[in-house]
Amino acid sequence: MYKLIIADDEARIRRGLRNSMNWNELNIEIIGEAEDGEIALNLAKEKMPNIMLVDICMPFVNGLDLIKQLKDITENCIIIIITGFDEFEYIHEALKLKVFDYILKPVNRDNLKETILKAVNELNKIEEKKNYLEWANRHLDDNLSALKASFLSKWLNGNLQHEDVVKELSFFNIKLGKNIGMIAIKVIERLNLDVYSNGWDKELINFAIINIAGDLLGDPESIVSFVDEDNNIIIITNIENIEEWLKIGSEIGDKVNSYIHYTVSIEQKKILNDILGVKNAYKDIIHDISKKRNYKPVVNLAVKYIDRNYFLNHLSLDSVSENLNLSPSYLSKLLKQETGLSFIDYLTSVRIKRAIDIMSDPTVKIYQIAELVGYNNQHYFCKAFKKITGFSPKEYRGGNNN
Repeated sequence: MYKLIIADDEARIRRGLRNSMNWNELNIEIIGEAEDGEIALNLAKEKMPNIMLVDICMPFVNGLDLIKQLKDITENCIIIIITGFDEFEYIHEALKLKVFDYILKPVNRDNLKETILKAVNELNKIEEKKNYLEWANRHLDDNLSALKASFLSKWLNGNLQHEDVVKELSFFNIKLGKNIGMIAIKVIERLNLDVYSNGWDKELINFAIINIAGDLLGDPESIVSFVDEDNNIIIITNIENIEEWLKIGSEIGDKVNSYIHYTVSIEQKKILNDILGVKNAYKDIIHDISKKRNYKPVVNLAVKYIDRNYFLNHLSLDSVSENLNLSPSYLSKLLKQETGLSFIDYLTSVRIKRAIDIMSDPTVKIYQIAELVGYNNQHYFCKAFKKITGFSPKEYRGGNNN
């Protein structure tokens, strides 16, 4: 039943309103009466009524002040003003406060009933809307993951206009800035031959990996995670510090291996042109990670070791082969067969890719970038950079390629 409070300083009017009709037939229960505005306000705070009949002139807190305060207490409470002809000038101000209706004294029973029926009808509409929104939210929660997956798939594959992407990101409360990066994670099945034998299915493994990555990346509102049709985990996130972000990939790999004992391949890419560049970044990162999935296990381990240690200026074929207990000549042969690149060419390509990512931060100087990606000689770094990109680092940073 709907709850009603009568607020009037005259006892006979309160009594008349209470006895004017069968309130139960209207699905209304009178839960309280007040002889002044202060009592009415306290009663409203305690009882949270659906309807209030309010005399416009009462002691302590008058009807208008009461209405103003009620708006902050009971958002959907319907307020009906009771006023006399000599108080009619207050009606305009009351209507500005968006009261539902007003009734003139002496109160006519038929007028009162008609107004109350309108109020009940309005409350029914509010209730129906509330029930519908609750129903819609329940169904939305049930389907939210599917809706989000559909959006991300369309976005990554370039099937949405920019304005649509912005709207969807807002709908899903995803807060991405202009400086964002993409991470692709793939379980290397050749290095996990018992990948599903321990009872973990793909969904559970992916869920665990996404949670591990999320813990390392931080703010959940700035993280977009998605598992594509080829079971690649794709994560898009804000980048606050490019150097720290580049280390995240190795940390994710270590945590995954430590916590759930799986070896994963990880690729990272700084996205150019913020959310407009997502399609191209996704295409490139999937190309890179797809190549690695077909490598022989030992080559996967080698490139994984190089990818996470590229910044060491003493990194060499000998140090990598020693770590893997292989001969340098055998590892060199395998790398060339699988990647199409010699050891030094593969290492150089990794270093230059990382240099391009770091270069997006204009505060990092060229010599610092060289040191961060493993070169202790800026001249040699510039030479290697131009060989890979066709531009010097300065030209690349100052042109249309950054």
